[in-house]
Amino acid sequence: MLGKRSVTFSIPFFFYPGHHVTVKPAEELVNEKNPARYKPYNVGKFYANRNRSDFNKREVENIQIHHFKIVD
Repeated sequence: MLGKRSVTFSIPFFFYPGHHVTVKPAEELVNEKNPARYKPYNVGKFYANRNRSDFNKREVENIQIHHFKIVD
């Protein structure tokens, strides 16, 4: 239970969005003090790449969400 002074923040989660969707933070949440932490990515390209891989260790690492992290 939250106290009266607590502020809540909801983050919607979309399970399997359409292949044409680009996932990125809402523009009103990103600014100079709070920059985006991940690059936008296209869901279709992400899942297509994941589905083509066999998850075995090869010379190239399978695409993971951390590949989109913006490095400071």
